Amino acid sequence: MKMAALVHNWWMMAVRGGLAIALGLAVLLWPHVTLAGVVVLFGAYAILDGLWSLAAATRAAGPLGAWPVALEGAVSVALGGVALLVPWVPRDLVYLIAVWGVLTGALELLTAAGLPRNTVGYWLLATGGVSSLFLAVLVLLVPHADTDVVVRVIAAYAEVFGVVVLLASVHFTRGAPVLHRAAASRG
Repeated sequence: MKMAALVHNWWMMAVRGGLAIALGLAVLLWPHVTLAGVVVLFGAYAILDGLWSLAAATRAAGPLGAWPVALEGAVSVALGGVALLVPWVPRDLVYLIAVWGVLTGALELLTAAGLPRNTVGYWLLATGGVSSLFLAVLVLLVPHADTDVVVRVIAAYAEVFGVVVLLASVHFTRGAPVLHRAAASRG
């Protein structure tokens, strides 16, 4: 995905960050949350985030121009659907969350790799990808841990990822005047 597309669609990125923060807050503020409840919340989040990613990819560069973002969206919708269809086996779905973390983390890193490395946006998007991979590792390390630990790991990931994505969107809003001036000078 090109920097100009990210600058132009910064608000779509901000919505994704807001969705992740909302997931983290819902998990943290839900009294006596069960793992099955977290799986349902995660499933709903993954579907919404995935649909939003697909829309952002299509809006940014057409269906094929931002393929890592589109593929991330498709993976999120599919795995979110599985989580909603079988929430009664939450321990098994912890592994599904780990798979989601690996796939989306790798695709987020691929998206970041398309940006110039000397920009804040690159580092923020790369941090989002690393946080998704870190979620996967943590979830795989604690699958038999107390439910409360698994719930807190997922909530912490959602908060970190959401904040990083929001910071990236704020960074991209700052790039908008520069790109608009460059386009005006060419026109």
